[in-house]
Amino acid sequence: MGKSPLEFLASQLGNVVLYDSIGNPSIFVPIPQIKSSELDSSLPDHVHPAFKVNGQTLPRILIGKYKACELTANGTLFSLPNMPPRHTLGADQFLSRMRAFGNGVSGKTVAESGLLLLLAKKYGWNPKGNNYWGCDYRDGTAWEPAKSVTVDMIRTFRGWKYKCLIAHTTSAELLPITSPLYWQRMEHIGGTPADRSQFVADSRYQGYHTINGSGPMSWMLDGTPNGIADLVGNCAEQDYGYRLVNCEIQILEDNNAADPAADLSATSTNWKAILPNLSNDGYTLVAPGTPGTLHWTWQNNKITLDTVEPTFDNEQRNTSFSNLAVNAANVPFVPHVLKELGLFPISGDTTPGTVYVHFTADERFPRRGGSYSSTSSAGLAYVNSHNARAYTYTNYGARPACVELPA
Repeated sequence: MGKSPLEFLASQLGNVVLYDSIGNPSIFVPIPQIKSSELDSSLPDHVHPAFKVNGQTLPRILIGKYKACELTANGTLFSLPNMPPRHTLGADQFLSRMRAFGNGVSGKTVAESGLLLLLAKKYGWNPKGNNYWGCDYRDGTAWEPAKSVTVDMIRTFRGWKYKCLIAHTTSAELLPITSPLYWQRMEHIGGTPADRSQFVADSRYQGYHTINGSGPMSWMLDGTPNGIADLVGNCAEQDYGYRLVNCEIQILEDNNAADPAADLSATSTNWKAILPNLSNDGYTLVAPGTPGTLHWTWQNNKITLDTVEPTFDNEQRNTSFSNLAVNAANVPFVPHVLKELGLFPISGDTTPGTVYVHFTADERFPRRGGSYSSTSSAGLAYVNSHNARAYTYTNYGARPACVELPA
């Protein structure tokens, strides 16, 4: 039997189509096995942990080309273009609905996010995205109501640039899209609005989310149609296999979190803390709460890697990824696994993104990439660990991924 039209088109881009049990498709981008040392010479000469699941080394992994979306309300989540990204679900809800696809599909993991960050660093990719109400903040100034504008001023609105033709004070009655005497539409620089009902909810009348894959090529990971869409902005993606408890960094070994059968619950014994070596950048995975494990703390106005608990004052603080600090007295060598997972920068790394930590003893779950309002904080290095796993909001989404485990 020949390929379906979707499979044919996907194959032309080097993409992979998988199907659920009733024949609904999802599109994935394959990432072939690569060593950490090939991503950066400072990393170990071993296969990147994203390709190791339950002790097995895989020749490739599959990352959803698009953010998670649904074909039926509250049903299975897919990776498809031209669909609104699903948002406003907790981490466990997202996970169960992505796993419902079957065929090895689960949610994108911290190991996979780290791999994508290191690939981007290696090849010089710096993807843009919907981080500024339908556009990228670097591509223009968003239209807002009750602002004075003069002739020839440029504003962005619902994915387009507009030039002001008549000086005026902006208002809902003179939206750029409905006022051709006041605004001239120019080039398309953003994505297509995903939900018209958001126009009213948004004080900017622009909406929040954009349709999967509707942005320009600059919104693709590698800047080509072959790559992964919308990793930056729109809605920050749940990142499985990493959490904070007592601000202690806890992970699953390698990419075990990618196994659809992996127990990622709050009480799972799969969670391990990281005990750093004192003589090199190695580490040992140990039971959470073991003395001397890695924690995020707040020192000298920066989020800082240390081996002691911080002060739990219930405050959220942030530091740009490139400026994360380490208490070298307690952590003389940053374990390489943190760099492989994209949680701590390699020396000289300027990957965009802000890291947020909520200084609480409670469990906190990370979301990555940024959302429609993150502006310059968005990026592949954006990691927001402010909220609990069950927290829901319009700026949180997810992305399917797949590992092809031997039967």
